[in-house]
Amino acid sequence: MGDDDPGCQNDAVDRRTTPWLLACLGLLLALAAAVVTRVVLTKGPGFDLPPTPSADLLLATDIHTFAHDHPWLVGVTKVFAVMGSGFVLTPVTIGVVLLLQRRGHGYWALWVGLCGMGGWMISQSVKQLVDRQRPVWPDPFEIVTSPSFPSGHSMAGIYGYVVFGIVVLALTDRRWPGVALIVFGVLMGPSRVLLGVHWPSDVLAGWLLAGAWISLCAAAVLGVRGSRRARTPLPADTRA
Repeated sequence: MGDDDPGCQNDAVDRRTTPWLLACLGLLLALAAAVVTRVVLTKGPGFDLPPTPSADLLLATDIHTFAHDHPWLVGVTKVFAVMGSGFVLTPVTIGVVLLLQRRGHGYWALWVGLCGMGGWMISQSVKQLVDRQRPVWPDPFEIVTSPSFPSGHSMAGIYGYVVFGIVVLALTDRRWPGVALIVFGVLMGPSRVLLGVHWPSDVLAGWLLAGAWISLCAAAVLGVRGSRRARTPLPADTRA
């Protein structure tokens, strides 16, 4: 196809606009995460509680009661806990990056690596900055003493398993594994509230922060790929 072909022109426009759209999405999600953080810092459980229980506290209490009434759910949440831990997710992420690189998907490997490494660093940094207390229950399923906000597992579900699912959907014809990975990654967040180790707003902030990060990483990687392609000279015309 020649440069004047409408299809080529549309593809070129898409390559230029997609990184900007992803960057805007990332910034919007980051702004939403900042709003949630501000609310938590002023009124959330673990800080100066308002005179009446907050919606966060009420929702967490209802979910904790529901989990006690359905103990089989606790076993399920512990599977999510293991799969979202660094002991599992770190080697899996490294393996995915190496596999993608070996199969010639260097930009996808870069995206997965950036999402995983940066997502973990953001999670740990914000935890230390906010230093929110975890829920304390008279009948806990599990006791965790590290800072609560944001939920590291909720973030890992997005920058880990959701990202893996997107890669599967983009590079293969296998739809169900990709969808299953995305659903698994999203459900990792609520599992932490069911287990009683996070407030609902921890999960919401984790989703927003991780969503912002993977969107910005995608925008950066697509931008680099687009600029490199733009600098690549076209093949010389070999017609006689």
